[in-house]
Amino acid sequence: MNLLLHLEFFIAVAEEQHFGRAAARLGMTQPPLSQGVKKLERELGVTLFHRGSKGVVLTASGQALLPDAIDLIGQAQRFTDTARRRQAHERTLRVGVMPKVPTALVADLAATVRSFAGSGRVEVSIAPSADLVDQLGSGAIDLGVIEHPALVDPLTGTDVVPLPLTLLVPASHPAAAQDPCGLSRLTGLRFASPPRSDGPAAYDLLGDAFARVGTDLDVINAPDDRWALALVAAGQAFALTADHTLSAPGVGRVRPGDESIRLRLRCLRSASADVPDRVLDAMAARIAGYAAAGQVTS
Repeated sequence: MNLLLHLEFFIAVAEEQHFGRAAARLGMTQPPLSQGVKKLERELGVTLFHRGSKGVVLTASGQALLPDAIDLIGQAQRFTDTARRRQAHERTLRVGVMPKVPTALVADLAATVRSFAGSGRVEVSIAPSADLVDQLGSGAIDLGVIEHPALVDPLTGTDVVPLPLTLLVPASHPAAAQDPCGLSRLTGLRFASPPRSDGPAAYDLLGDAFARVGTDLDVINAPDDRWALALVAAGQAFALTADHTLSAPGVGRVRPGDESIRLRLRCLRSASADVPDRVLDAMAARIAGYAAAGQVTS
């Protein structure tokens, strides 16, 4: 017998002094409630109520047991509440971030999520936006930072936060002396970038910006900023980065002439994640803060 459930039956009938009203309060019909009270009486070996045509009255045994029943239900609720609080503090929050997010910002986002995790853990993984959307959909991760635009329905998330991008070019290339630098001036250089499959819609949006100035992207694979920086330093390519400080000997940093070129980020939540909106909002605020700092230092 589910003792707590049957004690709730007992308390409701005792307080309402009527089986019909107690059943309505509990959201059930009267027959199973009446049967449940009788089952409790058999289990305890006492009669809890005097039953009459106008309602019920507690017996002496019922009056003696009612305070303990109320206390037991209260203890059970407190026990459940404590367990849920512990779960909230001890759980692991899994955060996925796409590779173009600067390292310092990834660390800042991890610290932001950690501040909401209580004594729980925060696990951070790096994966392409397309993979992160799949992982959020399956519940493999709780939160994700992806590049917009992307197909994310039915996931919930924040508004888009744009980050300014900087062109990395070989210092010996004429484009290094142009700030801002028109996209058409990047002749003779390949584009160091992750593959289109990482985020097709965002990739095509960037390709459109180059097409507007009559330039086709000749892409050389660079999974992240480190690879891209090495290719630029070797004189083989140019790259775009949202990192305020990414540089190396032989690498120039200039602003792109097309101001529409941005790294557009969104913070998303898995449908299965018990994470409040304020966590997503705090992550978006951190990204916006990084963007503002980049506009000052670029």
